[in-house]
Amino acid sequence: MNTRRRTFLTAISAATMLFATLGAVGAPRPMTPSSSAATYKDWLESRRIYLAAMSTPQLVTETLSFFQTIRCAGLAPGAESDMLLYQWGVYNWGHGEHFELDITRQFIAEGRVGDDALSQLRVTAYFQPTEDLRRIKAGNRWCEGVDQVEQLRRFVQASEAYKAVSQVAPQRVVAEWSPV
Repeated sequence: MNTRRRTFLTAISAATMLFATLGAVGAPRPMTPSSSAATYKDWLESRRIYLAAMSTPQLVTETLSFFQTIRCAGLAPGAESDMLLYQWGVYNWGHGEHFELDITRQFIAEGRVGDDALSQLRVTAYFQPTEDLRRIKAGNRWCEGVDQVEQLRRFVQASEAYKAVSQVAPQRVVAEWSPV
């Protein structure tokens, strides 16, 4: 291929990538709490990972990476306005009993107070509860900022809950945003 054609194709490729990044209106839309579930799913698909086929190790790796990489707009000042919560246990929320392994991203919106300011992006893997899973005491652990993600990763991977389901395919994985 000649140099002129290669240069042209490189320029077209770069322009296409820029247009895709900027979108039709000329600038990327920042993630907001209410767009976090859609942004998370887009993040996964850009990496060729789909919720329906997601493994527990992928859930942990991708959700922590998403938190480290994608910042959220419209939040109150301070690190506590965007935190992670790792939680696990056997629960029945009215739709049958399941063992859940969950990483929740909690947001505190700017200009609001109390519970009205709180919302969450929950990424949850659901498993059929077995006797072994029922014996694992429910619990949680907070991660208060990006600088603590590696500590949380080590905690998750060493946890009894993670070890119990890391090689088991979840019945389903859900990513959903809601106000608290």
